[in-house]
Amino acid sequence: MTTLPTELRHEIATIASDPIIPAFGGVLRNQDTTLLTRGGGKGLAIYDEIERDGHAFAVLSKRKHAIIAREWQVDPASSGRLDQRAADLVRTQLANLQFDQVCLKLLDATLKGYSVGEIIWAIDGSEIVAARIKVKPQRRFLFDEEQQPRLVTLDNLFPGNPLPPRKFIVHRCGAKDDDNPYGLGLGHQLFWPVFFKRQGITFWLTFVDKFASPTAMGEYPPGTPEADQRKLLASLAAISQEGGIIVPQGMVVRFLEAARSGIDTYEHLARYMDEQISECVLGETLSTNIGSSGSLAASNTHNEVRLELAKGDSDLLSATLNETLIRWMVELNVPGANPPKVWRDFGEGEDLKMRSETDKNLSDMGFEPDEAYINATYGGAWRRRAGGFPPPGSFRPEATQFAEQPADTVDLLADQTIAEAGGAGMVDAVWRLLAQCGSLDEAQERLLETYDRIPVEPTGTALGNRMFQAGLTGRAEILDEVRR
Repeated sequence: MTTLPTELRHEIATIASDPIIPAFGGVLRNQDTTLLTRGGGKGLAIYDEIERDGHAFAVLSKRKHAIIAREWQVDPASSGRLDQRAADLVRTQLANLQFDQVCLKLLDATLKGYSVGEIIWAIDGSEIVAARIKVKPQRRFLFDEEQQPRLVTLDNLFPGNPLPPRKFIVHRCGAKDDDNPYGLGLGHQLFWPVFFKRQGITFWLTFVDKFASPTAMGEYPPGTPEADQRKLLASLAAISQEGGIIVPQGMVVRFLEAARSGIDTYEHLARYMDEQISECVLGETLSTNIGSSGSLAASNTHNEVRLELAKGDSDLLSATLNETLIRWMVELNVPGANPPKVWRDFGEGEDLKMRSETDKNLSDMGFEPDEAYINATYGGAWRRRAGGFPPPGSFRPEATQFAEQPADTVDLLADQTIAEAGGAGMVDAVWRLLAQCGSLDEAQERLLETYDRIPVEPTGTALGNRMFQAGLTGRAEILDEVRR
């Protein structure tokens, strides 16, 4: 029997033995340095203030909604009966759970590092169902040295109460190592650009106030009584309220105006901080800050970067749900079954318009796809048209047009060309060959083999006659327009 030494089977570099990570009473402290230096007792509430910035809120919402906008799927672990039953159960329960709303709330971990959801279980007939998942404030939870969450309550502010199994979902983001149960959200990076933008706008508003309404300055001669000085000060204060003022004779009022050259500086600062916020959250800027140098190619590239981040977030959230909620649903209801996997589809759909145009061109040549191809490509229930390739001599250009459209001059000329080139002509020979083929590959091979033997003279003569006739017809139509 193969055995392993104890030191290989157990963790040695544990959190409890780390001299850098502080633990008090068995509870770990959040290692986010921004919270430690700028939190000021507010804790994660300082990251809630980040979302008060309109641009930060917009890009964070864009990143989260890019995930829930994708359809979720449940894949069974195998084709076995028990695994299929487990997948059907999970699929039904998620559909009744407002699953997208739950995911959106759990994605708050993107900003704050972690999020916690409490499952409210219920009995429905013979099933144990997740009737509701309530996402709770992060401030309600601490983590012990085993990285297990503990609930802060009025009766136990520290170290908090231990929690029962299969009850709480903990989703984490951004941690650089496995010893940080609090994660590290984007708030750690976003705090400073939002802070600088807020300070810059404060100065900008002060500048605008001074620019629009200059500061009044009053001068009084030496020896002016204090009562007269107070009168002058009151007159200056009245400027901001009244359209006109009066001052005693001999007193001077002047206005100090702010230099107008610096007004763009604050706007540039605010826009620069918006770009930093966009890059931090979305990994790009063109989907929110187009500017004057944007191009379609660059926009597409930036959008691909944004979608890659969203797919990464989606995969992390799916992994959390698969290891917690999905597994627990199966363990409680279908013992012995392998849990299915829930995930979101980020595949880009095919351009069906381009595909349909290609298929139409092939159809005009006489080829028909089989039913399996039509149904797989376009969906629905299609039935193959009776017969194989059209019989020789049956091709008409107007067959590809709507029946209600009247034939124009071009259609008539085309009909005459086909009729004149019939019999031993090239068109009839090609259709006769295609009618004998059973597949596209066979048709391609036989066309190449018989290319040199296909008669082209009748068709060439017919085309020459029609081109001459078309020229005369065009001239006649122009003369008719001129005479009118």
